[in-house]
Amino acid sequence: MTPRSYRFGIQIVLGVIALSAMITGPYVLGWFSRSPAPPAAQDLRDASYPLGDFRLVERSGRDVTNADLSERVWIAAFTFTRCPLSCPRISATLKSLQAKLEGTRVRLVSITVDPEFDTPAVLSEYARTYGADPEAWWFVTGEKSAVYDLILKQFRISVATTSEEERKEGAEAVAHSDRLALIGPGNRVMGLFDSKDAAALDALIAQARGLDARLQRPWVALMPKINASLNAACALLLMLGWAAIRSGKSKLHSACMIGGVAVSALFLGCYLVYHWFAGSKTFVGPALPRFVYTTILLSHTLLATFGVVPLVISTLYRASRGTFDRHARVASLTFPIWMYVSITGVVIYWMLYQMTFSTSLAAG
Repeated sequence: MTPRSYRFGIQIVLGVIALSAMITGPYVLGWFSRSPAPPAAQDLRDASYPLGDFRLVERSGRDVTNADLSERVWIAAFTFTRCPLSCPRISATLKSLQAKLEGTRVRLVSITVDPEFDTPAVLSEYARTYGADPEAWWFVTGEKSAVYDLILKQFRISVATTSEEERKEGAEAVAHSDRLALIGPGNRVMGLFDSKDAAALDALIAQARGLDARLQRPWVALMPKINASLNAACALLLMLGWAAIRSGKSKLHSACMIGGVAVSALFLGCYLVYHWFAGSKTFVGPALPRFVYTTILLSHTLLATFGVVPLVISTLYRASRGTFDRHARVASLTFPIWMYVSITGVVIYWMLYQMTFSTSLAAG
């Protein structure tokens, strides 16, 4: 393998990293324009908390308790039927979520913040106006004290009856959060998502789908670790293959390189299967770690797609044809790029699934 090709491969890696940083920096760090901060508590991760016990009444008249939802992923919204401003928008958003989550077991639950007026009969009529599937989208009410305790103390978000003076100034009869709460298995509050933010709603759908897939198919939860392990194995095989050819052990070198190709192909299959069932996962964290993560992810993706795939094919082709001088030159270029992609595959897993940050739980 030629040192010049090594240097060229390293220069390509460094150039793509620099390009990725230039692309992501202005948006993630707000260098050119002030980027809004992500909504507080959008993804609680390790700061998730148990919702606790509750008993409410569904529009059908049946009692609903925490036990009825503990084995599901569900999304809670806070609305009331007499609400003229925010609630029609929130309910329309839930209607779109109902369509986008079709085929999953994720349930939508609209919790009224005006339970004294919103009886099961009133909620039934309201649900019909939005085409709510009785199985996929529940509307619940109950005693006002129980509903408000659930929202304030258990969901830990705001709700309050407004004064007559506030209503004269245009306020709704009940001031309430327009965030959507994602509740995972075991009734743990996993995140609070801004219902007005399209990106937040996309993240909510992806996380709900991912949680549902892992609940229905336990093996899906293992896939990120498996994928990271495959990347680590590929990096190890590449290093062993490089050391073998440097020591003149051509057979061991060939075995390691073929193993690296096989492991990479297996990784690609596992990666596609995981994202088919679980969707994508968004990195949540402060601006600087998010900039580092996005730069690594973009450079990893570009080099994997436009670097590793064609270079590995070219390297294998030259080896199969017996043109080992050309094979060595291409392999020297391929090695640093392939190694970077394999190592960053592990780094991406660690940053996305293992890094944690303190999360604000501001009520809203």
